[in-house]
Amino acid sequence: MKHDPSLILTQDVDGAPVRIGATVMVVRTEPEDVLSERFLGRVGVVVALVFDDPPTQYPADPLIQVRVAGVGEDLFFARELVEVPEGHFVAFGSSSSG
Repeated sequence: MKHDPSLILTQDVDGAPVRIGATVMVVRTEPEDVLSERFLGRVGVVVALVFDDPPTQYPADPLIQVRVAGVGEDLFFARELVEVPEGHFVAFGSSSSG
């Protein structure tokens, strides 16, 4: 059996680009970014930081696990996320209707 070196953290990490529980919007910043269209423009919550190569990624370059209500969870690079200010209502891309 091969040992998986991945490190998945559900607590804040000093030096990480986002905090656990932060509200973020999924965006495309590079034309070659391959994003699931179901997540693009949606607002979600950071639930984990994933370091699949901890010696080179920790602490500043994790994959960021985001949960979007009604859509699910996926992993994103920091450049694919924009933090939404606390208490700020985002109509465009919001996962809520109404």
